[in-house]
Amino acid sequence: MSTNAQHPIGVLGAGTMGAGIAQTASKAGWPVKLFDINQSLVDQAKESIAKRFIRHVEKGRITEEESVACQNRITTTTSLDDLSDCDLIVEAIVEDFAIKTKVLHELGTIAKDAILATNTSSLSVSELGTACGFGDRVVGMHFFNPAPIMPLVEVIRGKESSEPAVQRATLLAEAWGKTVVHVADTPGFIVNRVARPYYLESWRIIEDGVASVDAVDGAMQLLGEFRMGPFMLTDLIGQDVNVATTRSVWQRLGNPSRLAPSAKQESLVEHGNLGRKTGCGAYAHDDKNNVVPAIIMDCQEIEISDELTSAINAFCLEASCTGGTMLEKYIFARVLGGIMNEAMWAVTEGVASAKDIDTAMKMGTNYPQGPLEWADKIGVEKVQRLLSALNETVADDRFASPPFGAVSA
Repeated sequence: MSTNAQHPIGVLGAGTMGAGIAQTASKAGWPVKLFDINQSLVDQAKESIAKRFIRHVEKGRITEEESVACQNRITTTTSLDDLSDCDLIVEAIVEDFAIKTKVLHELGTIAKDAILATNTSSLSVSELGTACGFGDRVVGMHFFNPAPIMPLVEVIRGKESSEPAVQRATLLAEAWGKTVVHVADTPGFIVNRVARPYYLESWRIIEDGVASVDAVDGAMQLLGEFRMGPFMLTDLIGQDVNVATTRSVWQRLGNPSRLAPSAKQESLVEHGNLGRKTGCGAYAHDDKNNVVPAIIMDCQEIEISDELTSAINAFCLEASCTGGTMLEKYIFARVLGGIMNEAMWAVTEGVASAKDIDTAMKMGTNYPQGPLEWADKIGVEKVQRLLSALNETVADDRFASPPFGAVSA
């Protein structure tokens, strides 16, 4: 199969992600067939896509003629049979294994030459491929929301995925202007796995009574130059969504202590405090975007050993261009060290190359630096010294790091 825009692209699911993928492909010049189960859903998606193209015209990004052409390249359908001539079909429906399997089987039967790409963020691509009966044609194409804006696509090779299928998905994503990273079919892929400590270690700091949510957010923004602190970000994502991803990755990886869910965060979800969408999460939000911490706590003064103090100072001296209090440096080093540790474990376990992990974390989560290139800048030996000192302070061995030398691409 050659890479050209003559073959239509199928998109299954007209929700936010599916509509975004359809918009991305059509803007790049590909004819798109957008499917959903009833006409009102695809009509709503087509209308929302049209509005976004019109806004692009108003902002001078494309001409009116280009906008019309992009919109005209998208056709809608409620019949799977209409996808029979598609070159690649991206499935972007509910995260339910049985439903995805059924749909992928139907698509594989109808579109006999199409690559079947699943946009799953939490299910096994290999298991989906085997269960649907077309494992050689099934690959993962994990887009990030909003798909037209976020530049990253994780392409996941299942155990049965053929090389032509993986290469085809890669070439198409790149032709649509995306940056592709290649990932083994492991829980969380790159981004949803390596990002876990940003949230989890921050929640553990709260559970330990060390600092408030705004203090943790402030330290990560000040010393690490992260665009959003972990608590403000999880309120934006939805505490329920974040918890579900954490629990899925943790369970599928065999319950490692470093990725164990936070009881405090899960309690928020149990009480319906899901973040911005419910008005309360880690913060209380009003309709004027005012926020105040919703988790009230008496912080205890932390006792830090001489060895840990020395390791934190050596780490922060190279990791940050900004000075801070000892508490701020402790927070920053503990959270960033956890992220770097998870990235090192991911490389060691063959999830992806160091280069692809760094690319994914910068493009998929807007990290200021890739965790492994950041570790190289600091010095891997200083990172491992920090992790060893932190590990002495916990009972669950979660800061234990893998044997890891200088980072290589």
